[in-house]
Amino acid sequence: MPTTSRVRPTLGIARALVSAGHQVAWYTGSAFGDQVRDTGATFHSMSSSTDLDDDDIQQMHITSATRPGLESMKAGLLNLFIEPTPAWFAEMDEIARGFQPDVIVVEHSFLAGLLLAEKRGLPSVAFSSTPLSLTSTDTAPFGTGLQPSHSKIGRLRNRALTASVQRWVFSEAQAAADKIRSELRLPPLKGCFLDWNVMLSTRYLAATIPEFEYPRSDLPAIVQFTGALLPIASPAWGPPAWWGDIAAARDDGRPIIVVTQGSTAREPRKLLVPAIKALADQNVLVIATTGGPDPELVLPRARRPSNLRLERFLPFSHLLPLADLLVTNGGYGGVQQALALGIPLVVAGQSESKMEVSARVAWSGAGIALSRRDPGSEQIGRAVKTVLADPRYWYRARELADAYARLHGVPLAVAAILEAAEAGR
Repeated sequence: MPTTSRVRPTLGIARALVSAGHQVAWYTGSAFGDQVRDTGATFHSMSSSTDLDDDDIQQMHITSATRPGLESMKAGLLNLFIEPTPAWFAEMDEIARGFQPDVIVVEHSFLAGLLLAEKRGLPSVAFSSTPLSLTSTDTAPFGTGLQPSHSKIGRLRNRALTASVQRWVFSEAQAAADKIRSELRLPPLKGCFLDWNVMLSTRYLAATIPEFEYPRSDLPAIVQFTGALLPIASPAWGPPAWWGDIAAARDDGRPIIVVTQGSTAREPRKLLVPAIKALADQNVLVIATTGGPDPELVLPRARRPSNLRLERFLPFSHLLPLADLLVTNGGYGGVQQALALGIPLVVAGQSESKMEVSARVAWSGAGIALSRRDPGSEQIGRAVKTVLADPRYWYRARELADAYARLHGVPLAVAAILEAAEAGR
């Protein structure tokens, strides 16, 4: 999918494959051409009629702002993930005629790539950019944000909720996905379309650790945990003039609080602005990123508290190792990066997969989930104080970091891709 949060974490996979002597063709949005070419892969752009970008996703967030949770996810699945699939399939099919791939690697929500592999009889590897959405007897439906339960009563709850959601909430999306298969002359598939990414894959890579994912007694054998797929550090990046303030704050014993609005749901009044207000009078250094909007428009320099440093973008690979706490709207990639470094979290966000990310942060014990997409300043302030004061969050985050250190994301992903390709021969 042509969004920053889905493309950047996987640049390392393409680079490693090219460095090992393999040919890689990458199909995605036009905005990512330079980043793809920098890996050594051949870039194939979506046409103007099929291209999407972060602004399109942002517009979806705006139009579905009154439809939280499952309703918001339903709108996003139809408009952004299912309806463009036939056009994406046609463009990739044309690329495949010339490139003749041995294996197709696809971000798990990009159904067109899995259908192309199925149609051409090729092995496929899907990798996750969200928590696992796979239906399970031990979990509630994806998008509800409910904790897992494998007790007898819990499994009854899971089964009833899953049947209800699939029948009443996702029926329209299911019909659209079934229609696409029929038009491509592919046999019908049983089960929810949200499970197709696992059903159709030769290998499925869960880009996290088992300790951050709900346990499932019925997890398919093709699912492999790889650890986090972390973005490549930008060698050309130069720190801002105030960067030395971080070392000064650490010398003074002041915590470093990173606040991010994310790259997709970028409305600053939802999290960024109330978080800045909540921490304005605290003895901390706040480093905040808007994810796109001009910082001067979000909060003019003259009105900023003295403990705030506000930028449009800062690479987490440079910033997070210096942080004590991350306040985030629940973007999966940022949460993975923080936990891989042992940094506890305060998480907001109730749209699409962010609700599930927040639920897993709370379940794992590595932070506090605010359970709102637009938390108030008082709620954010209390959560930050609690996490900073209670060492259990820090210890749990460190335990998770040790688990991430045992799984080296990119090498494991590359090995799985090459094994699938070789088996397909």
